[in-house]
Amino acid sequence: MTCESCGADDDTVYPVHRMYVTPADWDTEGREVVLDEVERWCYACCTHYPHRPASAGGS
Repeated sequence: MTCESCGADDDTVYPVHRMYVTPADWDTEGREVVLDEVERWCYACCTHYPHRPASAGGS
């Protein structure tokens, strides 16, 4: 299987929703955007990048 985040071939990939996180600053509020699309990520990407696990019953 191929990780949809980094492109690495891996025996196990995990279904996740990609997140975009903008930290708060003195003049802007923090923001988190979670995409509806389910992607398959390897373990390394799951430990390094913001995401939410996809539920077993769908998104």
